[in-house]
Amino acid sequence: MKTLVTAILAAVVVSLAAPAAQACKGKAETTASSTDKKPAAQKSTTVDAAVAPAAAAAPAADAFKLVSVDDLAKQLDAKKAKKAAIAVFDANSKETRDSSGIIPTSVLLSSVADYDLALLPKDKASPVVFYCANEKCTASHTAAKRATTAGHTDVAVLGAGIKGWVAAGKAVDKPVG
Repeated sequence: MKTLVTAILAAVVVSLAAPAAQACKGKAETTASSTDKKPAAQKSTTVDAAVAPAAAAAPAADAFKLVSVDDLAKQLDAKKAKKAAIAVFDANSKETRDSSGIIPTSVLLSSVADYDLALLPKDKASPVVFYCANEKCTASHTAAKRATTAGHTDVAVLGAGIKGWVAAGKAVDKPVG
């Protein structure tokens, strides 16, 4: 009986996870997100899992900021001018990276749930930003949750993802490897 219950629970988990995983691949990536249509002056906001649908699977104690494309672009410009430190992490699949590119200076994660924590800055107060395909993809949220669980305090997600970045006319690099 225990094996049957375990099998049923596994099937339910797989069926619930499939739509979220699918949002990160294929057709779902080509859908314009609502973030793409927000005004350029959009402010960063702190998002709590209790109020953010994309982060609903995370416990309410896990909080991270949402940043807009323009906010991230400004932070990267400040980094380039050596006036700020920021680490950006790409949580996309190889297919998405090959088709859409990556945000310049991004560190490519091999897994959103099991990436090497040594990739994160040693200073846990240093700003880190994660992104994936678009608003429908939650890979960046999973990666951000891992960083907050590891004790990082300035964690953010680019909700618009690489699709929003490209739609805003921002430069991309082609992934190496």
